[in-house]
Amino acid sequence: MDDSFFSIETVYDPSVKLQDELWKRLHEASVARLSPSDPQETRSVAITVRKNQELRAGLLAISYFGGMNLQCLWVHAEERGQGLGEKLLARIEDLAKELHCNIIWGHTFGFQARDFYLKNGYSPFGELPDFPPGHGCTFLKKNL
Repeated sequence: MDDSFFSIETVYDPSVKLQDELWKRLHEASVARLSPSDPQETRSVAITVRKNQELRAGLLAISYFGGMNLQCLWVHAEERGQGLGEKLLARIEDLAKELHCNIIWGHTFGFQARDFYLKNGYSPFGELPDFPPGHGCTFLKKNL
């Protein structure tokens, strides 16, 4: 391969436009390999909880190929233990079903919420021990 035709660039904090373009191209290449009957739509979603217009909890997720990837779930420290996390999970699981997803998955670190996900019916399917150092990362899933 003649590298003189290529320019390789590292971009820290890439723009949303660049990220969208890369995801779009990967999705197009992936869809080309699927059967037309396979789920092909991709949807990003945010669910937020506000109190007096201040963000108190929320999540980010993306659905694709019949699954929902839970990317981020956060509850303000003052609001924890009041059921907001469970309500957010229930809402995203319902939405995933509406979008014809049959599985939802994500990850959590050892210092975050592993037991919370287990209590809500998620099961571990992978581990990264000692990541970050001194902790661990657990990948969890729930069939819908």
